[in-house]
Amino acid sequence: MKRPILILTSAFGEGHNAASRNLAIALRSLDPEREVEVRDLFAEAYGPLYTLAQKGYFFFINHFPGLWGGFYKFLDKDKAAPGRVSVYKRGARLLSKKISEMNPAVIASTYPGYNHLLDHLYGKVNRPFRTVTEVTDSISINSLWYSGHSDLFLVPNEVTAQVMEEAGVSREILRVTGFPVPALFETLRGERVAPGPSRTPKVLFLVNPGQKNAAKILQHLGEVEGIELSAACGRDEELRTALQKIASTFDRPIKIEGWMENLPERMASSHLVVAKAGGATVQECLAAATPLIMSQIIPGQEEGNAELLTTENCGCTATSPQAVGAAVRHAFSHGAQVWKTWEANAWKTGTPEGARNSAIAVLEEALKEG
Repeated sequence: MKRPILILTSAFGEGHNAASRNLAIALRSLDPEREVEVRDLFAEAYGPLYTLAQKGYFFFINHFPGLWGGFYKFLDKDKAAPGRVSVYKRGARLLSKKISEMNPAVIASTYPGYNHLLDHLYGKVNRPFRTVTEVTDSISINSLWYSGHSDLFLVPNEVTAQVMEEAGVSREILRVTGFPVPALFETLRGERVAPGPSRTPKVLFLVNPGQKNAAKILQHLGEVEGIELSAACGRDEELRTALQKIASTFDRPIKIEGWMENLPERMASSHLVVAKAGGATVQECLAAATPLIMSQIIPGQEEGNAELLTTENCGCTATSPQAVGAAVRHAFSHGAQVWKTWEANAWKTGTPEGARNSAIAVLEEALKEG
């Protein structure tokens, strides 16, 4: 009987959960006989305290991003940080219990804290399982990602592999797989018709939780002539009501939506996405070959995602409401020449097969254990 695979995630940023979810789907598709389980053991161990920490995280990144950026850089340089996982005794007990019950061949982590917890529990050698780390950010990689032991690091692009190699990670345990986006992106590319005289550009504004200038961004987007505009607010009904009120002041229809079950299709059918520079969002836009205007960049952890997008010229940064409106106008001006350049570069940069690549790498590690 094949030993199972345990995937560990955390809800501090959607990228970790998205990577775990898509990796699990790809693993089950490639090896249906092998059990795959996704767990957020920090959430299970700490319950209400974990929820409070999440709220604090979103509060700081939205209202005090500079402070968060400073804390992120402190963690990157703090050599004692990995050892502090020993304070998470309840989390360690739960993880140890889960491993004992499950006997996994591979533990794949999309959140760096778990590697240090595993080091605390099992040391770094002679473990009864293999460990794989799915790095969910690009370029600006905090040392917490690689200071814990991992038998293999899966990274979203070559430039990130080079950054980690320069930081001391052996190239032998680095593999460029792409970010695990939904497999659906592999079939969605090429369906969109370019904007033109008979095709109005579609713009999709993805509002992240607690984004304080969302209303002003929508106001400036609404003032851009000649686009078809939609905004998605997730499950925040209060925000949805506020944005609907703004949308109703315009003569043309602006669609305000909640949670999107068909987000990959909507990304791929849109000509332009406006969103923050989260790891999953950036990689999904690239997988869809859909240019992205980044309206928010969390200092530290998202700076590398923004650097990737702008260096490869697949979109731009516009962190004020006025700049967002101006960037959209610029993208579609003069026959949408800027947009066409962005889209062509996104085609070359994206990795829609990232989940499959990552799953193959994880299964190769599993075969080493049985």
